[in-house]
Formats: sequence, C-alpha cells, structure tokens
Amino acid sequence: MKNYQLYKLFSSPVFHFTLENFKELNLELENFILSLRKNDEKGQKKSNAGGWHSKNFDINKENTAKKFATIIQRFVKKVVKDEMGWKYDSNKTIIEAMWSIINKKGSINIQHNHPNAFLSASYYVKFPKNSGNIKFFDPKEQKNIRHPKINKYTDISAAITEITPKEGDLLVFPSYLYHAVAENLSEYDRIIISFNVDIEYN
Repeated sequence: MKNYQLYKLFSSPVFHFTLENFKELNLELENFILSLRKNDEKGQKKSNAGGWHSKNFDINKENTAKKFATIIQRFVKKVVKDEMGWKYDSNKTIIEAMWSIINKKGSINIQHNHPNAFLSASYYVKFPKNSGNIKFFDPKEQKNIRHPKINKYTDISAAITEITPKEGDLLVFPSYLYHAVAENLSEYDRIIISFNVDIEYN
C-alpha cells in the first residue's frame, strides 16, 4: 500500500550502554556488594522474590558506591540532556537512590515500577547465562489486559519485551515503565545495581 505514514506516538525508550574496561570495576563492585550482604544478610523486601535486596547505598561517603555513581554521571547526562531533551543542571539532576540485588538460583523480581523518579537504571555486575532476562511491559495498561492474537511480534504489537544484558551493561529507562526479572535458572548469583534519577525544580 502506497502513500501512507506511520506515527509511533509516545514511545518508551530503553537506553542500552556498555561501560568500557568494566571488568576491574565489576570485581570491585562485587566485593563491595558481598560485604554489604555479609553485614546485612536479611536485606530488604521489595520486588525481590527469593533474592537479596540491599539498603540504599551511601553515595556521599568515599567508597566504591560513590566511585560508581561518579562514573555513570556522564550516561545520566547524555540521557537527560541529549536524548530526552530535558533541561540539565548537574546540581539538580541527582541520583536519589542506589541499591543492589543478588538473585540466587530460583529468584525473580516481580513486575513493578519506580514512582517519584524520572529515570531508573540497572547495571550488570554479574550476569551468568540463563540468570534472568529483564522484561519491560507496555505502559498502556489496556493493551496488557486485552489484545488480539499476535501473528508477528513487532515493536508495535508486543506487550512485553525482553532484553538479555551482558556484564558491564547499563540500561536506563523511564521510571514509569513496568519491568520484571525472569527466574534465575543458573547455579550462580546474578548481581545488579539499580538506581533512580530525580530532577529538582524550584
């Protein structure tokens, strides 16, 4: 069919970065996170089902968490300023929470989003094969409730999209976007760092 246009309105982006020279950083982050778990084995109950969820990192102290927060600032700036087109002020664009999740075999994260923030992110410290893809859900709720039988999955027809990350990958996405983590089917721990980004306005 000729002479028609397609408008993809109100799309929801997921920005997929890979940090350079991440192996040494990830080893340092893994040791930092395992130390936190050793001192707080209970952790918190959030979206994690079977896994361990840390308390929020103190990124104001001189520690590994602050080092990581400093490294990812340039990715936050790129998303906020260049991609989203929002006004960027380094003093008002803040990481308002950062934490870690360790999913052992059989663990999942249930579907959830992150209210009261503009952007959220996941960084992959350890991602063994078959340890659980991240799933994103179409934010148009009615589409998830009822839709026709799908003959061909496209970015228009799909209600759920999975991403298989790699170690060193950083995914940044709007905080309203519902997401979940599939079951860890491997024998090894899946370790990630998540954080939220807020923008303060006067």
